[in-house]
Amino acid sequence: MEKFIGMAIITFSTLLYASLFPLTKSVSKVIQPFTLMSISMFVLFLLSFFASMIFEQSHTMKWTASKGAIYTLVLAGIINFFGFWLVIQGYKYMPLWQQTMFTLLTPIFAGVLSYFILGEKMSANLFVGLAIMAVGLFVALK
Repeated sequence: MEKFIGMAIITFSTLLYASLFPLTKSVSKVIQPFTLMSISMFVLFLLSFFASMIFEQSHTMKWTASKGAIYTLVLAGIINFFGFWLVIQGYKYMPLWQQTMFTLLTPIFAGVLSYFILGEKMSANLFVGLAIMAVGLFVALK
């Protein structure tokens, strides 16, 4: 049952993230990229801040003990900034369905990066998946 709940949560999360692409593309012609990013990230910040205060009691967090984690999250924020900006720039060059096809590579890149960053194991299935996705991406974009 736990695996089913996890799959349901991840599926719903994926649907929510998938909705971000058409929503941001729909306004990208009238709102400049950095303004678009600022508004959406500000809303994310406010919701996250209040949720952390209500559900996690972040006001009791020991900031000095979490210094390394904070630095990692700052790096994640910087990576998110450039990734989001590049997505918005990509709207100009290809249809949305083609652009989002590249998100199929995310699990592969995440697997390889988790091997180097976290020391997680990689299996042969990862490389088989990479080959299948590469062929599918090539066929879809032709």
